[in-house]
Amino acid sequence: MKFCTGVKDLINSEWGRFNALVNAKRVDIELALSTFDVKIKTILIHTGSGNIQEHASRCIEDLISIMNDSSEIMSLDEINQSNIYKLLAVGVAGRPVDLEFTLTNWGKEDHPLEAYYGTITGTEVRDWWLAHKERLFERNLRSVLGKTDVNQEILSTIENRPADFWLFNNGITLVASEVSKKVAANREFGSFRADGASIVNGAQTVSTIGRFPGSEENIKSVRIPIRVISLKNAPQEAHYEELITRSNNMQNRIEGRDFVTQDREQGRLRLEMALEGYSYNVIRSEVMSTSTGESVDLAEATVSLACGKADPSLAVLAKRNIGQFWSDTKKSPYKAIFNSQTSATTLLFCVKIMRCIDKVIHNRIKEMQRKSGLRYGVLVHGNRLISSIVFNIIYVKNYGNLVEDEIVSNISSSVINLIFYVVEENYSDNFMATLFKNTDKSKVVFELTSERALLEN
Repeated sequence: MKFCTGVKDLINSEWGRFNALVNAKRVDIELALSTFDVKIKTILIHTGSGNIQEHASRCIEDLISIMNDSSEIMSLDEINQSNIYKLLAVGVAGRPVDLEFTLTNWGKEDHPLEAYYGTITGTEVRDWWLAHKERLFERNLRSVLGKTDVNQEILSTIENRPADFWLFNNGITLVASEVSKKVAANREFGSFRADGASIVNGAQTVSTIGRFPGSEENIKSVRIPIRVISLKNAPQEAHYEELITRSNNMQNRIEGRDFVTQDREQGRLRLEMALEGYSYNVIRSEVMSTSTGESVDLAEATVSLACGKADPSLAVLAKRNIGQFWSDTKKSPYKAIFNSQTSATTLLFCVKIMRCIDKVIHNRIKEMQRKSGLRYGVLVHGNRLISSIVFNIIYVKNYGNLVEDEIVSNISSSVINLIFYVVEENYSDNFMATLFKNTDKSKVVFELTSERALLEN
């Protein structure tokens, strides 16, 4: 099927098979494909009245199965004639969403806009999702993001600690063309109606609650903080709706790496690195630059130490999802590379070796006349495994911490030549983008290439 062939060629960087319009996006596509934890959504649009035929769907299913060999990378959205008609019927803006709900312990703000705040139950939010789905987020910057780390945390809270949801969740911000309140005797309970409503912050909270597969009792126990803002009297020239939506989605997000700053080992390393004349940037900040000659940041340190262990499973993780190293500073894989035995000397050794290897890989890519195909894919997607193999050769050959750049470059060139042959002999029919994110296959490549490299060097 042409659709599957096109997807395969795109992932395998066969740029010679695409026209100028696709090649104009080449840099963006290659950057996306090499990004940590990349997700690929294939969208198949056709004019059939039903779903595609079995033989055609089998081709797509096989493709997705191959791509998802090591982790869930690819998914499919099929849009047929009926779906197209429904999309056109609804229109670009969609029908207005009107919501009725109850807030407990509610309060009101009159300036600069009329707004209400309080707590809403998980049951009501779940009912919103069931009735309106993604239409709830028409004016949001993002819709449902799927199985992200944040969504998994929300799901875990509903499952294990539903009564604490209010404490752990940032809540929901909803804007509406008009908000009306029914007569209420007190501030403990209030009934409200929001016409032309849209959730501008909290899409992941709402969708996760709406799709929760567990006990109904858990949903009943969930309470969510919420703000409901009326745009009825908002001056048009103030652009409040746009600013509220943008601001609520531009707050600085706490990432897993931010918790690494609390680890004592990082403080020790930062001091030791300073004594060696190097700046070690662990804390994210607007002034933090990328790694330079006398500066190392946490991401480079993590990748360098992971590859420096000469363990293919750690190299694969560094390629597939570097954030997993930082998700828990009290256990592996974080503790495997950052522990009391990790000194500034060790870190600098690994960083210097990695920079030398990366330079060789960069030059090999630069020398290629045709930047596509299997060998190009090996250099782009297999860079971390190549580094891990080079470290392995250095250790086995006992070169020590004072190994010269020329020796590292020679070993790197040898490993690159050998890994080409190993992949061509064993995995020529695989997608390079997924091969080097598969731990079992990468171990095979690591062992076969190391065996041959030890005989050459």
